[in-house]
Amino acid sequence: MATSRGATLTAPEKLELREYPIPDIPPDGGLLAVERAGICGTDVKYFHGRLDLPLPIILGHEILGHVVKLGRKAADIHGLNEGDRVILKGARGCGRCADCRRGADRFCKKRTSYGGRTSSANPPHLFGGFADYVYLAPDALATKVSNELPAEAAVLVGAVMANGYQWALRHGGVKMGDYVLIQGPGQQGLSCAFAAKQAGAARVFVTGIGRDAPRLALARRFGADRTIDVEKENVFDVVREETGGAMADVVVDVSGSPKAIPVSIDCARRQATVVLAGLTGDQTLTPIPIDKIVWKEVRVQGAFTADNDAVEATMRLLEASKFPVQEMVSHVFPLEEIERAIRAVGGEFPELYPTKALIRP
Repeated sequence: MATSRGATLTAPEKLELREYPIPDIPPDGGLLAVERAGICGTDVKYFHGRLDLPLPIILGHEILGHVVKLGRKAADIHGLNEGDRVILKGARGCGRCADCRRGADRFCKKRTSYGGRTSSANPPHLFGGFADYVYLAPDALATKVSNELPAEAAVLVGAVMANGYQWALRHGGVKMGDYVLIQGPGQQGLSCAFAAKQAGAARVFVTGIGRDAPRLALARRFGADRTIDVEKENVFDVVREETGGAMADVVVDVSGSPKAIPVSIDCARRQATVVLAGLTGDQTLTPIPIDKIVWKEVRVQGAFTADNDAVEATMRLLEASKFPVQEMVSHVFPLEEIERAIRAVGGEFPELYPTKALIRP
């Protein structure tokens, strides 16, 4: 264990499998052996240069691993022991900036950011999950996971299923009896459907395009009462008919499509909440029907990522319900095929369109 491979983005569409030295572990540091790492749509946008990054970086922010080295202080900081199985979900903030002081430390610019905002240029280098090992920083948030949870389920807890809880319930305010529209049947759409149904939504609608047929079928398993192929049906008409004209109480748009956002506004009832959680790229400008938002008093809520307590709540729910969330995992790639895997998630191969793809080092 002298070195670790790391899938390193050096420029847009330039991804190298670099070798990094295993760092010396200080008293407040640690080292994880990566068991699984998830690929999401943000990784696709990182790869194609649609989002600004401090290159070079090791990609991969959905991380499941085992603690193989742990400094004495780090054991106390994280409440962990060597051998523990954990998911890595971002990091605590500095505690002093304006974001941290108002309880929004996930926006802190000084925190360690795995797989996106912390460069691999300087030691200890290993700040991304598409690697053999990941450095456990003092401010990292590591959540212990039961060994009984399948790897394909455990890796989904922090950055997928917890987002569904955060976006649909905490941001969207889904409650018993609500009509909920979810735009986009990918991993995040499935997690939102699951969370909404668990919260007691009366009807959950999930939209997709023609090639999403397998995803839409899976959405019904995750809680959708009605799926809509937008290439064959009009979303507004379906929601209006099936809600008796009431329309959606909550809309969660995780499509990443500028075309879907005006439809999301159209389908919202008066004083509804529309949660926008799909990234379209730094340079994309999306027309928004402002008059409809004003006349209907629609609340538009941006959504970044899950809070730390959302991860804990989601973990408890999945352990209690034993729902097989791993059913959304359609492909597991070796680390050597990371670029092919990212391109596949981005829809670049007609014959290969994963619902959820993972990396297994």
